[in-house]
Amino acid sequence: MFSSSVKNFYSKIAALPLDALVWTVIVAFAVLFVAALILTLKKESVRSLPKKPFLHLVNAFSALILAMFLTENTLGESLFAALVFWCAGYLAYGVLCFLSRPVRAEKAIISQAAISSGPAREQKPPRTDGAPSVKNNVRLEHAVSITEKLLRKNLSKGDRQELEKLKNTLAVLQIKGTLSPAEAEILNENFNTLLKLMAKYNV
Repeated sequence: MFSSSVKNFYSKIAALPLDALVWTVIVAFAVLFVAALILTLKKESVRSLPKKPFLHLVNAFSALILAMFLTENTLGESLFAALVFWCAGYLAYGVLCFLSRPVRAEKAIISQAAISSGPAREQKPPRTDGAPSVKNNVRLEHAVSITEKLLRKNLSKGDRQELEKLKNTLAVLQIKGTLSPAEAEILNENFNTLLKLMAKYNV
C-alpha cells in the first residue's frame, strides 16, 4: 500500500511542468526567508538566535532544485541551477547574520570610544613621601585589632551588625593600601564610630 501511494504521488508530481515545480520551490523559500527576516527585525529573542539552521535550509532547497532539474536536464545544467540557487540562498543567510549582530556590544564600543576621545582629566602626581600611607596602615591595623576585641564582647544585635559592617569596610581599605582623600574620610568616620563603641563597652 505504501509503495503504491508513493508511485501515485510521484506520477502526479512528474506530470507537472518543471518550471511550475521550480517556481513553487523558489516561492516557498522566499516566503521562509521573508518570515525569518521579519522575525529577526521585530523580535529580540529571534535576533539573538544562531542562524545556522537557515543555512541548512538553503542546502536542503538547493538539493531539491538539483533533483528537479535532473529529471529533464543534464548533470552539468542541473548542478549549475543548484549552484545559482545556493548562492542566492547564501546571500540571504548573510543578510540574516548581518542583522543579527549584537546591538548592545556595538553601543558599548561606541560609548567607550566617545569616553576615550573626550578631554582627558588632569591627574595629580602621586605623593612619593609615603607618610600618609604608613599613617593609614597603622590606624587600620589598630582599628582592626579593636574590632576583634569588641566582637568578643556581649554586644547588642544592632551594635554587632554595625561592628561587622565596620570590620568589612576596614578590611577592604586595608587591602587597598594607599587611600584616596575620600577613603581617608571614610576611615575617619569608621574610627569615630569605633571610639563610641569602645567607650560604650569599656574597651
